[in-house]
Amino acid sequence: MKRRFIFSFVLLILVTQEAGLPPAMSQEEYHGADSSYQLRNLVILWGIVKGPDEDRSWVTIKMIRTGSGPGLWESCRVEAVDPFSQEKEWVSPRERLGKETVIKSPRSSFRDKTGRRILLYSGSSEDEKPSAVIFYQGVPDTTPEFSTEKEMEAYFEQALRRMKLKQESGARSLGPET
Repeated sequence: MKRRFIFSFVLLILVTQEAGLPPAMSQEEYHGADSSYQLRNLVILWGIVKGPDEDRSWVTIKMIRTGSGPGLWESCRVEAVDPFSQEKEWVSPRERLGKETVIKSPRSSFRDKTGRRILLYSGSSEDEKPSAVIFYQGVPDTTPEFSTEKEMEAYFEQALRRMKLKQESGARSLGPET
């Protein structure tokens, strides 16, 4: 019985690797449902600068590193996903995560491929699999719309301040060991 279990487990790992799928424990997946989301030392904010129509309206995903260290992830890329066919296409090339990384897409690009996956990589090797993926089913319902980039940037600054305050007050309430 024990041998059969071990054989099945090893076979499962081999099949997932052969199919190009990462083993379940090597990649973490998170649902980023909100327009303000924090995963460890990375804050992700969404905003829309409204144009006269969807082709001239822009969806912005802004990723901000918090803290002073380099963080867990070195680079990222974003892909669009059709929820029905699972067809995917890259929205952005793989790029180094700086203090702030901004990805912009026309609002109309969400028409057919509504989902977005933010792939985060620990290293810089091109054949490396992502160590974390944050997925969205579409533009989060809570994403605010703005008339100008300047208004959106002001909102991003306020949202980041609110998240930092919330994190600090949570840390204080949990005591010095956290």
